[in-house]
Amino acid sequence: MRDADYEANYARSRALPMFGEGDIPPERDRSVSQDDSGFKDVLLLLLRSWPYIRPQLLGRWWYPGRGVDDRVADLVSGGGYQFEYAPFLVALAAVLGPLSGWMPTTLDWPMSLLYVPVIAMVVAMFAMAFLRGQAQQGGTAVLLLAGIGTNVSANVFIEGYESTLYGATVTIACIVGWMLQFRLQQGRIEYRARLGAHLVYFYAINFFERFLNLVLGIILADLLNQSLLQAEPIAPGLAGLVGLPEFAQGNLDQLTPEQQHEVKWVYVYIALGTHMARLPLRIINPYYKMWIMQRINQDLRVALLSRWHQLSLSYHSGHRTGDAVYRIYQDSAMVTAVVDQLINLTLAMMSYYTCVALVTILSPWLGLVAGVIVVPALLWAQWAMPRMRTRTLVYRAATSDVTSTIQESFGGIRLIKAFGAAERAQRRMEEDSVVAFNAAFRVRHLIAIVTIVMYTVAAMFMASGTSFMAWWASRGDPTFATDLIGLVGISFVVWNLASYTWTRDQFHESSGRVRELLHNWMSAQDMAMGLRRVFDILDIEPDIQDDPNAIPLAGFNREIRYDRVGFAYESERPVLEDVSFSATPGSITAIIGPTGSGKTTLTALLVRLFDPERGSITIDGRDLREYKVASLRSNVAIALQENVLFAMSVADNIRYAAPNATDEQVQEAIRVAGMDDYVSSLPSGLDTVLSDRGGKLSTGQRQRLSIARAIVRDTPILVLDEPTAALDAATEHGVMRNLAEWGKDRAIFLITHRISTIRRADNIIYLDGGRIVESGSHETLMQREGGRYRSFVEAESTLTNVTRHGA
Repeated sequence: MRDADYEANYARSRALPMFGEGDIPPERDRSVSQDDSGFKDVLLLLLRSWPYIRPQLLGRWWYPGRGVDDRVADLVSGGGYQFEYAPFLVALAAVLGPLSGWMPTTLDWPMSLLYVPVIAMVVAMFAMAFLRGQAQQGGTAVLLLAGIGTNVSANVFIEGYESTLYGATVTIACIVGWMLQFRLQQGRIEYRARLGAHLVYFYAINFFERFLNLVLGIILADLLNQSLLQAEPIAPGLAGLVGLPEFAQGNLDQLTPEQQHEVKWVYVYIALGTHMARLPLRIINPYYKMWIMQRINQDLRVALLSRWHQLSLSYHSGHRTGDAVYRIYQDSAMVTAVVDQLINLTLAMMSYYTCVALVTILSPWLGLVAGVIVVPALLWAQWAMPRMRTRTLVYRAATSDVTSTIQESFGGIRLIKAFGAAERAQRRMEEDSVVAFNAAFRVRHLIAIVTIVMYTVAAMFMASGTSFMAWWASRGDPTFATDLIGLVGISFVVWNLASYTWTRDQFHESSGRVRELLHNWMSAQDMAMGLRRVFDILDIEPDIQDDPNAIPLAGFNREIRYDRVGFAYESERPVLEDVSFSATPGSITAIIGPTGSGKTTLTALLVRLFDPERGSITIDGRDLREYKVASLRSNVAIALQENVLFAMSVADNIRYAAPNATDEQVQEAIRVAGMDDYVSSLPSGLDTVLSDRGGKLSTGQRQRLSIARAIVRDTPILVLDEPTAALDAATEHGVMRNLAEWGKDRAIFLITHRISTIRRADNIIYLDGGRIVESGSHETLMQREGGRYRSFVEAESTLTNVTRHGA
């Protein structure tokens, strides 16, 4: 025994190697050559998340007196509401400043930095209002970029609060046009407002935070490196901004220790104010982002579960339950990660290009170096991404197998214990778990290699750029765009300690953003493969769908007719052939026959779990396919042979098929199903909570609960699959008597082998090989010499007598 334990533990220790990649069975692995998703495919997979992102981006319309609409708001306008006023409003805000004398009426430097993006905003608004398709989408992109340019120029490059207010006014006019719309209806003006555009709010908060960091970062860098560390006077524009104009360059040659002490406190106040201003944003942003992500994830998960309910039993019977659980729970969560990554990618790209642009202002050569870092990143990504996709698919499939194995082990726990198969089940679980671990390790290993190599390449660029900056700062060389820098009012017009420190940080951030972009894009491959598994399900069209002209089934009055029905799960193996019979209200139809003869399939066709391949099934002369599926199934109740129970109370288990059933209806169902004798003996009666396997209920008790669940629906059609197989003779007699009384005006179908149950049927259908070989009442069929039903009854009677004699 010890040797066996030692070997098992040794095998476990070797299954997860400390160094190198573990083994994955070839049949469960994928090679790079099997990668069938390129850059375009991954991008399309990510963009397919748009329907679930759209509500959080566009929000919903609020109408006075009606509240918030359930539908997602239009991108621009619709429903007769007008957006056309918005460009004129923006144009008015744009010209009002210069015409009123509030702003200078010139395009000379530096006002052109402000007026050019403002003009671009006006043009973009006209494009959004009066053009359609790609031109409208292009106008939206231009508007966003021009809005950023307007506010940066107004706050950084143009002196005075007037430019700040002017840029804000034009921006607010654009926002109002998008958020508030009007229409003329029956001589009165109606309006609506856009609410719940959470991704827009999130980006606005994030942009404001980054803009605040940029402006205050420049101010603090100049004060620290020039005035505090080197006692140089403050740049004139900055001196006026911080309230120390007497310390400006031109007024002093050098700061005294007392003046440095005063500047130090200004620096502390600004740094503390910066922290306090950013603190609420740092608290709000992560929480708000997670809240948005979870809303998007919930929408996709609900859509996936809804589609799963629509898929046919043929699909479900061919796929493992654990795989379904993993796709719904884990793969669907990738939409949240995708949105998160898209946000991170856009923010990283925005930061990267901002850093490159700012560095270029000081030195075009440094800007070129910062921009060229992208090239090795793209070449490295071309090698890494196909491997990332294939390894991710292997990892997700392996993890899904683990989930399936766990589910199957718990589902078959009685069988495992009965056959002493715990060790075999444990070994199977360990094998699947090891494969999943190795597959996950390969993914992490690849990410580590790519990150390390890219960091090394980026470090070479950073070292060269930093060396040049230090050399220029030591010589005091002038920077590049001195006129533009002079407008800001800081000391960056020459290379000094402040410009060196700030530019070095920006340069390092740009290379860091490239590494971040590469890492995020690698993560996006993993997420795209998870979404691919989700969309594989969403793309499956349900086999059973409503006809466009389908009508509700109002009731059942005359007959249910099977007319030459044929069906097969596989084309070469027919299950039903040329089946014809009818059932009327108040009749009981018993369906019997050997195992595999098609009994359960015959009743499954009645609720359109499948559709017949040949022939037709009609209710009151109308084909089932002409009725709406939901209304058809709401008129049929089924008690399954499996007796599936849920982890809820006895009453809730009965109400599962009819959530709105009253207590009186539940009590009636209990009476008909013969449950009275044991419900009263349960610890809490009907409120006793069961486990998902029925707790301590016997098989017969579970069977009667299943019958009660079908009865409480109070439908005109009832299907019972082996309803009394686990009941003793006395209980069976009582249940069947109650059913016959309860079903006087209903059609009841019984699948059974109990002769005592079959005798009560008005029509007995004997199936064999998918065909009806005999049909009729018990008395009629018993009169046929050599008949199949008579032989069946005689054989069952003989077996019963032998059993009794033996007892």
